[in-house]
Amino acid sequence: MLELTSPTLTAKQAAQYIGISYWTILDLARQGKIRHFRGGNRLLFRLSTLEQWMSEEEDASIRKTS
Repeated sequence: MLELTSPTLTAKQAAQYIGISYWTILDLARQGKIRHFRGGNRLLFRLSTLEQWMSEEEDASIRKTS
């Protein structure tokens, strides 16, 4: 279980949090589909941004099936 003690997550933590692979989150970030920022040579993700992205993806999936 991922213990969230910070409002920012590494790519590995972010991938685990939303239930996708590490490589998928890197690809989404590279494509500009999920917001992130760099801390040195690491990609970092805000927890609030991940929550927003998941909500938007959920809304989009509902619109597609309606």
